[in-house]
Amino acid sequence: MTVSSIESLEYLCSHHGIASALALREVGVSPNDLRRLVGAGNLVPVLRGVYRMPAVPYDELARCVAVCVAHPKSVISGPTAGRLWGLRRVPGDLRVHILAPPRSHPTVESWVAPYRTRAFHAGDVVHRADGIVVTNRARTALDLARFAGSTDLLSIIEQVIRDGHLTDDVLRATAIDWMSPRRLWVRNFLEVLDGRLDGGAVESHGEVVLGDALRSAGVRGLQRQFQIDLPGYGPARFDLAVPDARLAIEVDLHPTHHETNGRLRDEARDRAARLIDWRVARVRSSDLGAGLASTVRRLDSEIHQRRLALR
Repeated sequence: MTVSSIESLEYLCSHHGIASALALREVGVSPNDLRRLVGAGNLVPVLRGVYRMPAVPYDELARCVAVCVAHPKSVISGPTAGRLWGLRRVPGDLRVHILAPPRSHPTVESWVAPYRTRAFHAGDVVHRADGIVVTNRARTALDLARFAGSTDLLSIIEQVIRDGHLTDDVLRATAIDWMSPRRLWVRNFLEVLDGRLDGGAVESHGEVVLGDALRSAGVRGLQRQFQIDLPGYGPARFDLAVPDARLAIEVDLHPTHHETNGRLRDEARDRAARLIDWRVARVRSSDLGAGLASTVRRLDSEIHQRRLALR
């Protein structure tokens, strides 16, 4: 016997091959049918009262559905939520991280990592159509403060602001809700958030690394995603800029910068910038990593020289 009703197949396919006994009953699979399907190997138990189709890959998405179906009061969070949102700099982890109510016992499975807390509410949660219940972008970024270092956390914050069209105030309110002397990671999150440079959210981790390094070196007046109209070129946006030094900084990590069309566009923009006495400093991948310290010194010196020249 196979899972043959249209309703049951549609449900399983839309939920990554996962269903509870109750959900299967609602789409026409009786308890007797379920026993026969399990006996024939067409459905496999994964958690108490939860089954999967062997024909569908039992990947991270499927495991997330299984946990949410088996434990409706739990929410996918932390690194797992970060991966679901497509965030960069999320720590690698094969476990499914969840927020669970205090004193709950979601599962004994080693691939589930519960964090028991009262510190989440309905506004922190997104219910997906595939059965996954996950923390929203803002709450995911906050929870990742428990796992990520300061620079990676800043990069995550920049991405959730950009992808989710969020504001600093939204992120700050999310964190302040759960401040406590025992939650030092919430304080760390707020410190990293308050350390953001002025301007729009950055697009790449390389921009975060360079901007943070320049700020730590004492470079003042830095702005992110600086917009300016250039003669003969039109609106332009630079990754970083120091307006009082009329210096823009472009972090050229994307491959298109090294292709002919991309290089020609960059050259045209740089020429247009020079017409209004702006200079563009370009930073390559080789200028970061081991070369970061020397890059910061070079840019700091260039900013100083530009300020002297403009006096």
